[in-house]
Amino acid sequence: MKSKDFSKLPSKIDYTKYTLKNGLEVVLVPIKNVYSVDAKLVVRVGSQYEKKEINGIAHFLEHMNFKGTKNKKTHSELLKEIDDNGGIQNASTGYDFTSYYAHIGYQYLDSILDFLSDVFTNSIFPEKEFQKEKGVIIEEIRMYEDDHRSKAEDLMIESMYGDQPAGWNIAGPEKVISGLKRNQMVSFYKKYYHPRNAVLFISGNFNKDTIKKTIKKYFDKEVKTKEIPFPKAKIKMDGPNILLSKRNVKETHFVIGFNMFDSNDKRNPVATVLDGILSNGFNSRLYLNVREKLGGAYYVTSGISRFYDRSIFSISAGVNSGKSKEILKEIINELKILKTDLVPEKELNKIKNRIVNATIMNMDNSYNITRYVDWAILGKRKMKSPKQFVDEILNVTAQDVKNLSNLIFIPENIKMGIVSAKNLKKDFKDIIKNI
Repeated sequence: MKSKDFSKLPSKIDYTKYTLKNGLEVVLVPIKNVYSVDAKLVVRVGSQYEKKEINGIAHFLEHMNFKGTKNKKTHSELLKEIDDNGGIQNASTGYDFTSYYAHIGYQYLDSILDFLSDVFTNSIFPEKEFQKEKGVIIEEIRMYEDDHRSKAEDLMIESMYGDQPAGWNIAGPEKVISGLKRNQMVSFYKKYYHPRNAVLFISGNFNKDTIKKTIKKYFDKEVKTKEIPFPKAKIKMDGPNILLSKRNVKETHFVIGFNMFDSNDKRNPVATVLDGILSNGFNSRLYLNVREKLGGAYYVTSGISRFYDRSIFSISAGVNSGKSKEILKEIINELKILKTDLVPEKELNKIKNRIVNATIMNMDNSYNITRYVDWAILGKRKMKSPKQFVDEILNVTAQDVKNLSNLIFIPENIKMGIVSAKNLKKDFKDIIKNI
């Protein structure tokens, strides 16, 4: 690939990491030429920490943390100062982490730290709100259940990991949510929501000395606890496995999944390039050879979902049911080609160029700069700068891509979720087992 000047890309990320006496990790990322601050509190807990009888409680707790604290009894009171000053807040629950996020003008930094510390240590889970929020969670579960693309992805994950937390739905089943008791949530909160099990990230426009005092004011409360080990998923390389949801739909949605290494692995840049070859841009292989050549596929795309202990390389498609077998055969054929043929140099360089330039454009966004830091800290990984990431992408070879394709695109490692009006399991299994 022709050499480009990447001297303006940061060769390192400027950040400060320290630990409060109570064990809370704090990461400060100063960013020049912005007039706002972002604060994110990440608790090391998600649905992968759950037992079957409380599946969905981590996500439910995330909702309930906005329903009032010892200091601010109601949802509106809790969020008033942030809302009145034009700030935004949000939260999300995954398999491995639960995150609480707030963004506001730099002069109102205190308000978002007050909010984050309050939900972290003082939530009260009012019984009336607890029962009412069950209905909200159940409607959310039903909404995603009715989303055929999301359902196919859930089925793929279940087919990959089976009956263990990594294979369960993050929101949980309706029956479990309906039966949860407030005291179960209180116990879960006390077990996981403590300083040694969380990281506070702050980025943007701030004075480092001043902010340390502010953080101490809100977060340096003594709590005698210890870090909780991450419950790793059990990986099964047990051959092709397909789960089907038969529905009265006019199209077929399916997701093919391959288990892959965690995001500390040195082959991750190769996986990023492999993903790009398949579906990065209008000239990618899946777009040209499946969507454009065959027609009948409204969307067809690949992607990588990275978790603390593993990753999933997936291919998703929404297709004309009458062409579903033809389209699946073509997708499998594209994967087989990657296993046997080296990617032409011109195509490889084009994809690497797209990835590199997307990285450069991301550097204009303070949130993306911070992600380089929080991704490394949370995964206990070696910190990489944007320039290091670019260099790793540029060093990926066609042989690297072929080697990785042969490692992950194998019959033992292929799983699938389908939503369709037809029972396609046998036909699809006959196709995918020949990968």
